[in-house]
Amino acid sequence: MSTVVHDDATTEEVRRTVEAHWAGGGMAEVASTDAKDDLVQPAWTGGGAIARTVGRLYASSGVGGGHGACTATVVGIRTVITAAHCVRTSVEGSSARAAAWDRDLYFVPGYQGGSGPYGGFTVRRVRMAEDWQTDGLDVAMLEMNPGADGRNVSEVVGAQPISFTATPSASGHFFGYPYTDRVLHCSGVTTPTAGTALVRIPCHMGMGSSGGPYLLGDQSAGSVVAVNISGDAGASYGTALGAFAQDLYRQSEHS
Repeated sequence: MSTVVHDDATTEEVRRTVEAHWAGGGMAEVASTDAKDDLVQPAWTGGGAIARTVGRLYASSGVGGGHGACTATVVGIRTVITAAHCVRTSVEGSSARAAAWDRDLYFVPGYQGGSGPYGGFTVRRVRMAEDWQTDGLDVAMLEMNPGADGRNVSEVVGAQPISFTATPSASGHFFGYPYTDRVLHCSGVTTPTAGTALVRIPCHMGMGSSGGPYLLGDQSAGSVVAVNISGDAGASYGTALGAFAQDLYRQSEHS
């Protein structure tokens, strides 16, 4: 299975430019359409690790340059996990390998009400499958740059545990920002989806929650076992984390 590694903000000059872009109006542009009331799922009010490690991932589209946001989670010393389609934009009529890379990737952990209490972090490198649209490969590991004070993201907010061998169970939790001004939460019995490498959880959030973590175990300190990629009227579906995701993770943490 082929892996592709893409450099994003690898110099100090680029990092400053990305930070200035989002702080100077990019985040506000996305926030202008966020839902503040009438939320599709309840807002998470339990605090704990979730309130620090889950955040919004901003990007400028590689096709057209518009702004958008997904959900992502800190899962390592310097690694953040999200969905692969959150960092690449498909080009109609072209293969997954020809998809455009999104630009200006910027992660804001604990985002709420227009800002993040822990600042923001730029992305140094993206690791994902070359054929990322193949079933079970819609996942990306983001190797983060240190923050402005030189600390790794996990030193600032901690890291959520991650598992590559877990099986679905009755204690699943899903967190995401479906274009909302705070992180939302839903829970239910998680089940494998027949004939696919996906996990199903019986609740729907919608666009913007892509990349959001599915946790098993404790609702705040459980292990990330999948990332959200799609949904329908009654459920959401996530890429289950297995051996391939584990290989991406190891590369990100030890490169």
